[in-house]
Amino acid sequence: MVIVYTVFLPFRDCAFQQISHSHSWKHYTDYLYKCMAASMLTCLFKFTGTRNGDCGQDSDWYQGDWQPNDMPFIATPGPQNAAAELDGDQPASFLELFLTDDLLQYIVDQTNLYAVQYLRAHPDGQPHSRVNAWEPMSVTELKAFFGLCFLTSYVKKPSLELYWSLDEVDATPYFNKTMSRNRFQMIWRFLHFNDNNIVNNSDVMQDATNEMCEVRPVFDYVIGRFKEMFQPGQNICIDLGTMQWRGRLAFRAHNPQAPVQQHGIKSYVLRDSATGYCFNMIPYIGEAVYVPDMVFALLDRLAGHGYTLYMDNVDISVALCERLLESRTNVCATLTKHGGEPKAVREVTKTSLKVGEKVAQHNERVMVVAWHDINQLVRMVTTCHQDEMKRPAVRQKKGRKRDKVGRLKPECVIAFNTHMNSVSKLDHDVAYFPVVRRSLSWCKKFVAYLNQLCLFNAHVLYQARHPGKCKTLLEFTQRVVKSWTSRRRVTVETQQDDMAAARVEQVLNEAAPVELEEEVRQGRRNPRAPFSDPESRLDGDLRRHKLENLPPTNNRAKPGRRCRVCFRKGLRRETKFWCVGCSVPLHPGDCFTDYHTKQNYV
Repeated sequence: MVIVYTVFLPFRDCAFQQISHSHSWKHYTDYLYKCMAASMLTCLFKFTGTRNGDCGQDSDWYQGDWQPNDMPFIATPGPQNAAAELDGDQPASFLELFLTDDLLQYIVDQTNLYAVQYLRAHPDGQPHSRVNAWEPMSVTELKAFFGLCFLTSYVKKPSLELYWSLDEVDATPYFNKTMSRNRFQMIWRFLHFNDNNIVNNSDVMQDATNEMCEVRPVFDYVIGRFKEMFQPGQNICIDLGTMQWRGRLAFRAHNPQAPVQQHGIKSYVLRDSATGYCFNMIPYIGEAVYVPDMVFALLDRLAGHGYTLYMDNVDISVALCERLLESRTNVCATLTKHGGEPKAVREVTKTSLKVGEKVAQHNERVMVVAWHDINQLVRMVTTCHQDEMKRPAVRQKKGRKRDKVGRLKPECVIAFNTHMNSVSKLDHDVAYFPVVRRSLSWCKKFVAYLNQLCLFNAHVLYQARHPGKCKTLLEFTQRVVKSWTSRRRVTVETQQDDMAAARVEQVLNEAAPVELEEEVRQGRRNPRAPFSDPESRLDGDLRRHKLENLPPTNNRAKPGRRCRVCFRKGLRRETKFWCVGCSVPLHPGDCFTDYHTKQNYV
């Protein structure tokens, strides 16, 4: 009876906690079965004291005479393949090693396809809706879109519309010059990463691994490029990462160890300890994780090269450490209770040890250590560190000052803190410059998170090839933004200049009155004023910038248009004149003078 209650209690709590995130009764019942299985295994561990095949025989464990496993490191760390052969020092070229033209073209095709599918599915939409003005997107335009997204990571405003504000207090003219607000919002709305015909296919979605089917092609491609372009150093680590998401999602997880982003999509990440480079990542999709398979899947091609693997927030065991030793990989990790450790380590408590004391035993392959820190009892497992105590200098608060004080710690704890803390650089940069925008679609936020990992990894490669340049991720991102958005600006401005020149030539042409009469006879309207102000408005050429009456239309002999200067000031006033050179309606006097002499005429 006690066993049945022990199994049902966590099953009941987990089941009712997850019911609000389930989308179907089948998914809910599957989750109940998983909870029951996990609870039964937990109950079995409590009664047997073993896990993952560990025998738990204390006769195989010894104290003293420990010899660490010494494995030669045979890999060559640093950039590999195309990253090692890349010429030039443009940061955008290193980012394009991951966000390649092939990947961007795939996203463009899927976005255009989804826009067509949406418009066909909604033929009776609002006649003045923005989606009716949708035009197919190109790779150059997608790069400009991503460049503006990167720009929002360090130019922060409370709402997206403020980036296109014309108010002189909070205006950011670069956004208007690169892309209109409506176009940016339409691209964000239709942004897509897989064909809906595949995503909505019930046969495909039956497989549990396709929970991330909406982003799987992009995710697999980017992670494959991560593994191809870089060889980590000897020390690597596995830890949990979380992309914040508070919406409804079947595999949304809670990570209490995360400092800020505790709710969201949890992932197991393998990184290089020296640089923080993200080498591999496996998202948690709600299925029970078999830790050995997950660890070896993350290692991928790194097994057998003499790496030292540090792990935290992973359900590690002694048996897994021995398996990693067989694949020529050393281990140093935190050990949870009932992980195959001897009884002397498993039953030790804070009251049985003084602060700074430790208990260590080994089985000639793996050493297990229990150490009493100031506030907690730490259990560690290692295969490559000495059974020694060292006194590193740590900062300790004394009054108002924080002085460095020597504290006794096991060697494995010192190495673990050193190599695990170094990977926090990736987490800090992601938190300082978040590219993720607000969205009701989790897949868009996840791909934005992948783009940020691409930026970080590209900066690591750039530093390895060009040390001393772009020392910070912020400087690297700024140069990428300039490169990806300037191409779009050159294209748009060239088209605008050509259109403006054509209009000026048409008006100044001797046959212009005849053509205008033809337009009036056919009922044509006056050409629209350009959305962005042409740069030629400040050139001072009075021969081009002439103020004339607006040409008549079929409906009005003396038509009126809204003055550009008054409109930008928030005034609704019409004028019957326009600048022939700029094709912009203006009032005579101050409006015409300010528009052609002031950079900011509002």
